[in-house]
Amino acid sequence: MVKKGLFFIIPSLLFLSNCFNQKPTQYDSTYALKLILVYQDSTLGYNKRLANIEVQIHTDEYNLQNFSATTDDSGEVIFEDLPWAAFDPQVKAKVLLPFIDSLGVEWPDSVVSLTLNDTTLAITPSESGLTTDTIYTISATLMPGLKINEIYYTGPENRNFWFYDQFIELYNSSDEVKYLDGMVVCRIYHMLTSVTYAFRFPGEPLVGTQYPVQPGEFVVLAQDAYNHTLLYSTSIDLSGADWEFVNAFDYGDYDNPNALNLYNIMTGKTVDFMINLSGNVIAIADGSDSVMTDGLDIGTVIDCVEYSSLAKRTTKDIDKILDAGWAGIGNQKYSGQSVERILPGFDTNNSFNDFVIIKPPTPGYQH
Repeated sequence: MVKKGLFFIIPSLLFLSNCFNQKPTQYDSTYALKLILVYQDSTLGYNKRLANIEVQIHTDEYNLQNFSATTDDSGEVIFEDLPWAAFDPQVKAKVLLPFIDSLGVEWPDSVVSLTLNDTTLAITPSESGLTTDTIYTISATLMPGLKINEIYYTGPENRNFWFYDQFIELYNSSDEVKYLDGMVVCRIYHMLTSVTYAFRFPGEPLVGTQYPVQPGEFVVLAQDAYNHTLLYSTSIDLSGADWEFVNAFDYGDYDNPNALNLYNIMTGKTVDFMINLSGNVIAIADGSDSVMTDGLDIGTVIDCVEYSSLAKRTTKDIDKILDAGWAGIGNQKYSGQSVERILPGFDTNNSFNDFVIIKPPTPGYQH
């Protein structure tokens, strides 16, 4: 009888423990949340409420799916009967707005296409039972073109400190063909004067047309174009990558004959293109500057992303004119997580706003 009692108690305790670890789905009190969606940009002259835009809100305090609703003609949306918890609003939308000239005059017949993203992190309920807040959005107003769209640097879940399934994904956000010929991909340690690795696409920079990237096309650059799930089930399959980094001086470097090669151009570097698991700067440049001993010419940089897992960073490793923030805040080593732009090609030159952490990585497509 004693043994049976023990066996009964242990599973019961395990069941109760598991219940305590799960997020609740039931809640005692509720409130209403009224949101006003606004696009405000003093430089471009906009201060507009946004109608007919989907708004999602998410909470980590309950095991619930996102709530979703659409703004009315006045740019307002109301969520009723929400659990008493903080909510994170999420807005990703493409809008057409009338052009505003330098005199502040609207031209209804001339429209501007903008991709907008929210800037609000969390909204907490008020004691009144009705919480009202304004969501201000920002736009990706930079010139479209070839962008670093995703970076996978953390390595998969494993206990062997293995991370050789890294990749960088490019995306053509413009409406015209771009060419990779002669371009350079760099890992930068601290500012453009400190280039750690530089690998080059074949072809002539600026004028070559052998390696096109079509509008809306993704291009995957793998450290090794190999099916890494054969080594770790938590890893990813990069055997279909478009390109892979190859160093002729690294005799053990894997070379997939079905992937095109980027080659090391820095004398004395004998290893593959590897990036830091916690923080680094990745840049793509047009290739007109190929001598890295004195650094990378800022005028040749096409796109640049700095990522860091540290939440409290004050010192940048790249000029703010290239990237004013950091992607991947809170990302962890060996987590199998990557950083990806919130929308393909979305770029405000602030990676904190532009990127989100995702799992699993999505080489060659958007999550």
